[in-house]
Amino acid sequence: METNKMTMDNIEKNSLAKINNRKIDSKNKFDISNFVYHNMAWIIFAILMVVFTCLSENFLTFRNLISILNQNAYVIVAATGITFIMMSGAIDLSIGYQMAVNGIICSLLLTKYQWPVLLVILVSIVIGCVLSLVNVILSIQLSLPQIFVSLGTMTIYQGIAYVISQSQTISGFPKAFSYLGQGSVGPIPFAIIIMLIFFLIMSFILNRTYFGRYVFALGGNEEAARLAGINVKKVRIMIAIIAGAFVGLATMMLISRIGSTQASTGPGTEFTVLTGVLLGGVSIRGGEGKLSGVLAGILILALLSNGMQLAGMGAYYQFIAKGVIMLAALGFDVYQMNRRRRIKKVSKG
Repeated sequence: METNKMTMDNIEKNSLAKINNRKIDSKNKFDISNFVYHNMAWIIFAILMVVFTCLSENFLTFRNLISILNQNAYVIVAATGITFIMMSGAIDLSIGYQMAVNGIICSLLLTKYQWPVLLVILVSIVIGCVLSLVNVILSIQLSLPQIFVSLGTMTIYQGIAYVISQSQTISGFPKAFSYLGQGSVGPIPFAIIIMLIFFLIMSFILNRTYFGRYVFALGGNEEAARLAGINVKKVRIMIAIIAGAFVGLATMMLISRIGSTQASTGPGTEFTVLTGVLLGGVSIRGGEGKLSGVLAGILILALLSNGMQLAGMGAYYQFIAKGVIMLAALGFDVYQMNRRRRIKKVSKG
């Protein structure tokens, strides 16, 4: 009897040991998967760096890498603001057309009315805030998702841009304004410095302040955030102001770099920004993600354009690649959502 009891005890111990080992293995696998999920954009970025370095000897040079950052500094600035909107569970499709209206108005102030450069930059930021606020206020008042409201306002903004500009190209900016997009501090373009400063500031706000927690809370569950005492309308308005200010600044950086503007300057930026944000790990439903991932997402798109160009591939191939990447980012987001649901069901069971 004692022998049988000892045997049963050994069997139970072995069984418990196997169960614990499985839990440990499962935990390790989940950690690896979690790491890959939260760093997917940087992993893809590293792979592209290796691939394009092998394809072109001119790719991995200081001049080319600085050029990539400089050309996309305004996109990163715009994406920094739009990330707050998407973190909160909303989407704004009109930012490219906001840039068109903003660029035309501020270009006229610079050239026709000869306003001071700093004042025009401030005006651009204010215009960006107003145009972004229009979308949020309409969304709140009409009880419609912001994505649907922005589909309507983007057409309105496009029409306003063509009416004001009369379909003409505006150029002849003062030299002081050109420095914003074309100047440099030593070997580093001024636009990159501006981008890095504001990126670090907003990263701190998003990750280290109560306001940042409110943004995540809105994206995670708006009703729960409201019940927790968060003023949802106020937070959404503040998010719109932040996003609009960054879009306004990005507009000035863009037209300063290219030296001219027209009604078609800006549209298309929304596709790059949204793709980069999604690719960077920000969920389309909101509530999760980080700005460092967004930076990686934008840089991936920048590397694709630059690397494919150096490799002799035309613009049409770049469009195809960007479209495929956006679909892949959306598909991966849906996959992770379904995966988390399955894990929750298993844990509850």
